[in-house]
Amino acid sequence: MRRLTAVALAVVLIAMAIALAACAPDPRIAQVQSTVRAYNAQLAKAYAEQDMNALAPVATKKQAETEYYLMASLGEGKLRMFSKLDSLEFGSIVFPGDTVALARTSEVWDYRQISTETSAVVRAEKGVTYHLEYRLVLQGGRWLVDSVKSTDPTRTAAPSGAASTTP
Repeated sequence: MRRLTAVALAVVLIAMAIALAACAPDPRIAQVQSTVRAYNAQLAKAYAEQDMNALAPVATKKQAETEYYLMASLGEGKLRMFSKLDSLEFGSIVFPGDTVALARTSEVWDYRQISTETSAVVRAEKGVTYHLEYRLVLQGGRWLVDSVKSTDPTRTAAPSGAASTTP
């Protein structure tokens, strides 16, 4: 009887351990969220300083180059953008492969475009909401933003730089 009780207890403990492991959050989710947050902070810094090198730790070269061209177009217009992320909410985060993640967000940004010649505010907007999907890739043991696109059916492109792009 004691032996049967011990076996039953062992089975129950194993079942509980499996159930707890299944309920434990995937550690990759926190890593992806952290990368998206860092990307947004570095993106705002990069536009303010007109230097996309700030994206190197959090974005692929391809994504940094995409933002560079948008920043350059602002520079050609003699504008510099200053942005502030007011809120960031994560929706789904899925892993279609071992080295790929898709993270959906809802973000609210404020931004100002300042003339580099006069320092005057050329354009200012508050409370601009974006619904985005970030594609991240795992490279060298860390998640990097590889692309950003709008999931809002009223926007044709991911926000960035000017009024039609990511802050």
